[in-house]
Amino acid sequence: MGRNLDLLAASGLRRLLTWLIGFSLWLAGSAWAEPTFIMDQATLSPGTCAEQQEGRTVRLPDDWRSLNIKPPAVGCYRARLYMPRSPVVPWALRIDRLPGNHRVTVNGIQLSTRHMEGHAITSMATLPYLVELPVNVLLAGDNDIEIDVRMNPFRKPGIAPMQAGPLSDMRDDFDRWVGLTVDLPQTLNMSVAGMALFLLLAWRARPRDVIFGYFGCLMLVMCGRNALYFVETISWPAPVVDWFFFAAQAVSTYYVALFGLSYANISLKKLLWPLRFMGFGFPVIGLLAMGTPYLDTLRLVAYPILMVCGILVVVRVVLTAWTRHWLEAIAMTLGPVGTFISVAHDYLFLTPYLDVTALYWTPYCVPIIFLGFALTLMSKFIEAMNLAERMNITLEERVAERTRALEAANQSKTRFLAAASHDLRQPTAAIGLLVSLLRQQAKEPEVKDLTNMLDEAVASMESLLVGLLDISKLDAGAVKPEFQSVGLHDVFQAVRVHEKSAADSKGLRLRFRLPRGPHGSQLMVLTDPMLLHSVLRNLVANAIRYTHSGGVLVAARRRGKHRLRIEVWDTGIGIAPDQLDRIFEEFYQVGNSARDRNRGIGLGLAIVRRTASILGEQVSVKSRVGRGSCFAIELPLNLVAHKRAEVVEAPSQPLTGRVIWLVEDDMLLRRAIGEMLHSWGARTRSWPDGESLLDELPTIMENSEDEDLPDTLITDYRLPGINGLHLVQTLGVHMRAHGKNLQTLIISGDTDPAEIARLSASGLEVLSKPFRSERLLERLNARRTTAAMA
Repeated sequence: MGRNLDLLAASGLRRLLTWLIGFSLWLAGSAWAEPTFIMDQATLSPGTCAEQQEGRTVRLPDDWRSLNIKPPAVGCYRARLYMPRSPVVPWALRIDRLPGNHRVTVNGIQLSTRHMEGHAITSMATLPYLVELPVNVLLAGDNDIEIDVRMNPFRKPGIAPMQAGPLSDMRDDFDRWVGLTVDLPQTLNMSVAGMALFLLLAWRARPRDVIFGYFGCLMLVMCGRNALYFVETISWPAPVVDWFFFAAQAVSTYYVALFGLSYANISLKKLLWPLRFMGFGFPVIGLLAMGTPYLDTLRLVAYPILMVCGILVVVRVVLTAWTRHWLEAIAMTLGPVGTFISVAHDYLFLTPYLDVTALYWTPYCVPIIFLGFALTLMSKFIEAMNLAERMNITLEERVAERTRALEAANQSKTRFLAAASHDLRQPTAAIGLLVSLLRQQAKEPEVKDLTNMLDEAVASMESLLVGLLDISKLDAGAVKPEFQSVGLHDVFQAVRVHEKSAADSKGLRLRFRLPRGPHGSQLMVLTDPMLLHSVLRNLVANAIRYTHSGGVLVAARRRGKHRLRIEVWDTGIGIAPDQLDRIFEEFYQVGNSARDRNRGIGLGLAIVRRTASILGEQVSVKSRVGRGSCFAIELPLNLVAHKRAEVVEAPSQPLTGRVIWLVEDDMLLRRAIGEMLHSWGARTRSWPDGESLLDELPTIMENSEDEDLPDTLITDYRLPGINGLHLVQTLGVHMRAHGKNLQTLIISGDTDPAEIARLSASGLEVLSKPFRSERLLERLNARRTTAAMA
C-alpha cells in the first residue's frame, strides 16, 4: 500500500511540473509576442526609387490626382518601420491595394517584383498582396521600405496603408480578404457568364424568343467587363483598354434597352436604328478617337445619353413588372435599380469622394441581380418547354397511331404483292421456257414471226416482275457487291449489245466514248461488274425510252487521278426541276399518266439509285425541259492490265452427261424445265414436292449406280411440306454419304424482303423467277459447286 502511495505522489508531481512548464512557456510567448505595425504615412516621389528624387509626404491611402500627378506614371513610396528588436520568426508586409506593376525592397533587399521588366505599364487591377519578410531582413531599429509602382489611368491611382507583422498571424486574415475581394467576385461573374452562354444557346434553339438573346448578350458583356477588374496585368496597349471599357458601356446599354423594351412588349421597329447607333456607333467613333483627348470629350457627350436611355428603360421595365406576379415584380425592380446604384457608386470611385480602399460594387451586384433576372426568364423558358413537351407527346402519339396504320397497310400491300408476284412468276417462267423451245423448233417464217411477237410480250411481262424482284432484293439487303477490277470497255460493249436494237428501232444514234489508259490500255474501275452493268443499262434504256430524235451518248472522263465519271446524255424530253427527285421513286414516270407500256414501268431509275448506293456511290442528274438530260455516276479507277477472256463456241447439247433432279410443284413449269434440260442433253427426274422425293430416296439409293445419282439439284423454294432449303440440306447429307458433291440451284419467285434475306444468308445459288433459258443454262454451266447445308 505504501508503494502505491509513493507511485501516486510521483505521478501527481509530474503532472504539476508539466502544467507549470506549459504555463511558463505561454507567459513567455505572450511576453515575446510580436506586435503588428500599420504604416499610413509615406514619402511619394516621381520615378523609381533608384532615381532618388525628392518627394512629398502623403497619407495612405492616397490619390495621385489630388496630388496633381496624372497617370500613367511611375512613382516611389518610401516608408520607415521601427523595430525594437530583430524578429525571430518570419514577418510579412501586407498591402490591400497595390498595382500589378510593382517592386518591394526592404533594407536594400529586393523581396517581390511584379511585371517591372521594361517600361510598359500593364497593370490592370489594384489587388491585395502579402510579401514575406525573412528573419534576417528586418533589423532592430529603423528599416527602410521602398515600393516602386507604375500606375495606369483606368483605376483610381494610389495604394492602401501598409501593415507589417508576423507571417503566421497575418496569413489567415489575408486569405479571407483575398477570397472576399478577388475570388468571390471572379466566381460570381464567371458563373453568370456561363449562364449567359446557356441563355444564348436557348435563344439559338428558339430564335423567336429574342429576349433570351438580348439578356444573354447583356450578361456576357457586363460580366466580361467585370472580370477585367481582377486581372493583374494585361498586354493590351493602354489606349485600347481605355476604348474597350467605353465600348463595353455603350454595348451594355444597348442590350439593356433591347431587353427592357422586349420585356415591356414595346415595338423596336422605330427605335432599333437609334439604339444601334448608340450601342455600336459610339464605339466606332471612340475607335477613331482612341489614344487622343477626344475620347474623353466623347465620354462627356455619350455617358449622359447612355444614362438617360438606361433610366427610361428601367422605368418602363418596373412599370411592366408590377402588372405581373409579385415575385417577378420584385426581381425586375430590384435588378435595374440595384444595377444603376452600383454603377453610380463605381463612377464615384473615380472621384475624390471615395478613397482608394473602397470596393467596386458592380462585380458583386451585377451577377446577383442578373441571377434574379435569369431565374425569372428561366421559369418562362421552362414553362414554354413544358408546353412544347406536352404538345410533342401529343404529336408523337398521333404520329405513332398514324405510323401503325401505315405499317399495317404497308404489310398488307407487301403480302399481296408477294403472293400475287409469286403466283404470276410460276406461269411466266413456264411460258418463257416454252417460248424458247418453240423458237428452237420453229422453221416457217410465219411461225417465227409469231414466236418473236410472243417472245416480246413475255419479255415485257418478265421485265415488270424482274423489276419488282430487283427492288425487293435491294430493299432487303440481299445484294452484296463483289468489288473487282472491271474493264470499262467490256461493260460498254455489253450495254451496247443489249440496247442497240432499241435505239435503232427509234432511229437514234447510240454512241460510246471511252478514254484510254496508259500505253493504250483500257480503263479499269474498281466495282461490281454485274451491278455496274445494271446501272448503265437502266440509264441507257431510260434515255432511249424518253428520246424521240437525236441520240444517246455514253461517255467517261477522268476526275483527278483516282476517279472516273461516267455520263449518259440524251436529247430527250427533259425533266422539270421540281421532278428531279421524284424520278427516282418507284413507278413514277415523267409525262406518262396513261401508263403507256412502251415507256416502261417506272422502276429503272429506282433500281439505279439503290444499286449505286450499294456500290457506295451517288447518281446525279441535270436536265433542261425540251433539251435533254444527263445522268452521271463516279467510280474509283483501278489501272490494271485486263486480259480478255477467250470466246468458246457453245456446244449444241451443253449438259450432256449431267444428271439433274428437279423438284417443282407447278406442273407446267416443271414440264417446261424438264423439256429444256432434256434438249440440252441432261438426264432428268422430277418430283412435285420434296417429301415425295425423300420417300423414294431410299429405294433410288439402293437400286441405282453412282453414275445414276444426281450431280445437280434444281428445286423451288416454296414447296408443299418442306421448303427448298430443308430439301437441299437433307439430300446433301445423303449425297455426301455416297461421296458425291451436289450442285444446288434454288429457283424462287419471292419478293418478301424477309424471305429474300433468308435465301441470301443461306449461301446457296438462287435463280429468280421468271428466267430465260439462257440464264438457266448459264447458272448450270457455271458449275459452282455448293456444299449442301450441314
